[in-house]
Amino acid sequence: MNNLLKSLNLTSLTLKSLIPARWMQTTTPGLAASHLLCALPSCTQSQSFWHRLRDHYRPTGTFLQDAFYCHPQCLETALLTHLSRLRIAAPAPQPPNRIPLGLLMVARGKLTYVEVRAALEAQRRARYGKIGEWIEKLGFATEQEVTSALALQWGCPVAASFDPATVHSLRDVPLPILEAFQMLPLNYAASTNTLYLAFGERVDHAALYAIEKILGCRTQPCVAGRKSIARQLDAMRQLPRPGDVEFGPMHDLAEMARIASSYTARLNPESVRLSRIGRFIWLRLDAGSATRSTARTRPRSITTNLVFRLATESSRPLPLVRAFRDLRAGTPTQTT
Repeated sequence: MNNLLKSLNLTSLTLKSLIPARWMQTTTPGLAASHLLCALPSCTQSQSFWHRLRDHYRPTGTFLQDAFYCHPQCLETALLTHLSRLRIAAPAPQPPNRIPLGLLMVARGKLTYVEVRAALEAQRRARYGKIGEWIEKLGFATEQEVTSALALQWGCPVAASFDPATVHSLRDVPLPILEAFQMLPLNYAASTNTLYLAFGERVDHAALYAIEKILGCRTQPCVAGRKSIARQLDAMRQLPRPGDVEFGPMHDLAEMARIASSYTARLNPESVRLSRIGRFIWLRLDAGSATRSTARTRPRSITTNLVFRLATESSRPLPLVRAFRDLRAGTPTQTT
């Protein structure tokens, strides 16, 4: 009996020595050995005793939205389910209680009603651009005055200046999404885990919420000059961004799931998170932290951002970086 007990103790110590350190010292709440069973109900890969023993000590699967999937096929099935939900999700409605920008500038004494009507008429004839852009083009107000009114409209501060080096180092949000929403990452405060983003047109709170879910941080919006943000985005477009991979326009959910699971199998990330932002579905494949964070930059991780641009059945073009066609033909309508 004593020999048997000694043998069991030795076996236990040997097995413990095989456990990777990152699994022994995990700080994820609720991540116990029992939770490493595959989250897919129809999975048969992890049902046998030996599969459970192997995954207990050497888990080889991937976490998707904090749920563990033991096999690439299980992950692909789960990805297809998540992607189908995101594909049919309705876009967040625009807040109806914002004062139109032109009316706001009239109330502040920056414009007259005649100038607002002239800007709206020019916008209607051209069939592109925002009202603030036409107010500037016609010389009725400066970009700074339009930006100040935009900040008042959205209840956000104005970003007076920003450091291009810091902006270019913050690569958490994929460039296609930044371009589509005309936003720019300005700074990251590690002490409060807050990412500051500047908008050049309208503050999109649904996009901010999706970014928070993907990155696991807080976001704070502000506004900046439209031309300044466009210049910075142009500069970022010239820099290599190997971590950003864009696909689309796409509508085949099975193809999206196959592409995502293929990248996951090749890169073997620790976790995968996904969310929908406007007409994009963003998957972030995180392989772990590579460098320490500072007060101005987020912890740089070995990550890959997969961005699926969803196909649209609407004949009306969606807003792009260089051509804005948000205005339908008809009576003058202000877009802010």
